[in-house]
Amino acid sequence: MIDAYAYALVGAGLALALWTGIWTVLRRPVNAGQMIGALLLEAALAVQSGIALVRLILGQKIAEPVTFVAYSIGVLAPLALGIYLARIERTRWGSLAMCFTAIVVAVMTLRLQQLWRMEAPGV
Repeated sequence: MIDAYAYALVGAGLALALWTGIWTVLRRPVNAGQMIGALLLEAALAVQSGIALVRLILGQKIAEPVTFVAYSIGVLAPLALGIYLARIERTRWGSLAMCFTAIVVAVMTLRLQQLWRMEAPGV
């Protein structure tokens, strides 16, 4: 994984969470800009997962490869669900769903970074 890229994703996830959280307090549904931001974040997460999995396949040694692969694939699910829920729930609750899933993505990305940095036994 690329450290700066991972931290940028965490920052983007938290920024999206803050933006949609404010929208929730204001009782507004997700707007087009937030939806585009979430889709861009999802695409960036897919790129990160792809890079990490390719590096793992090419021989990068990490302590918990199965957990890492599960997180790399699983990090794509929460925001996709948040986008779906925000699309069908055109009230402030859609904004809350997007806010929550953006926070989950940020936390999962931090966990991926932690797993990547753990040294494999015997390395």
